[in-house]
Amino acid sequence: MARARSTSNRKIRDGQRPTFQTLQRTIAATLMRPLLADEAMDPASAEVAAEYIKPNDRLSSFERLQIYNQQYWWRLIGAFEEDFRGLRAVLGQKRFDHLAQEYLVTFSSTSWSLRNLGQHLVAFLETHPELTSPHSALALDVARVEWARVIAFDGPEKPVLEAKRIAHTPADRLRLGLQPYLTLLELWHPIDELMRTLKRHELAVVSNAVAVAQPRRRQRVTVRRSRKPIHLAVHRVDLSVYYKRLDPEAWRLLRALRDGARLDDACAMAFASSKETPERNAARIQEWFTGWMQFGWFCAAPKR
Repeated sequence: MARARSTSNRKIRDGQRPTFQTLQRTIAATLMRPLLADEAMDPASAEVAAEYIKPNDRLSSFERLQIYNQQYWWRLIGAFEEDFRGLRAVLGQKRFDHLAQEYLVTFSSTSWSLRNLGQHLVAFLETHPELTSPHSALALDVARVEWARVIAFDGPEKPVLEAKRIAHTPADRLRLGLQPYLTLLELWHPIDELMRTLKRHELAVVSNAVAVAQPRRRQRVTVRRSRKPIHLAVHRVDLSVYYKRLDPEAWRLLRALRDGARLDDACAMAFASSKETPERNAARIQEWFTGWMQFGWFCAAPKR
């Protein structure tokens, strides 16, 4: 990092030398100040640069500090864009860049890991639909799925419950927990299809990169609103993220288990409005649980 000026060359405010902590906070606040529209550093940072940063034979104090200010923001925006490629494809690059800056100004990085950068995005979009209009509903569904993908990719995993333990516990006493990396979503757009379409577009761009002289313009991606809610589980298997469609009853059953319901109560809630026979519903539950157990979705329920 650029070296701070020596004490003899530094301005002394109020006759006192700034503490190292004050220096850290001042420089950090300057580096985190948003860039201008042309990606230059805000001229308001010139005073800090002149006071604390030593120029060299090639760059002024302002230019040296600007390098770190730009690198900070370019790294944040790059990480944000990587996590929300689907949202960028829906909005287009220009609108996505504007959204990213508005969001990152409101929710700057507060974690050592950039993995957490988008944790407030869904709530932010809910309160700022003007940033995504006229695609606000679609953008919100995409953001929900993409944040769920982040959770699925590196969320914690608890020990999987053994099938014997589940089979030997009566349903009226059995409570099942769900893996923390599993997210259950109710959506109004087929985002799993949108993500597959986006992946095909990205692969096409990569495969044609050598054959074209200029980079291809990123294509917008969209899908139509569904007539009925789409229930989706976002999870991982062997370190890979997957999307799994769920029947409405299966989604309600899993949600009830996650909320702490016993298995018998969760099944009753899931099939409260079902017109199927009890025998048919029992067969469906057995089929679901066979798959869910293979995925390793069940763990010990939190203690109540």
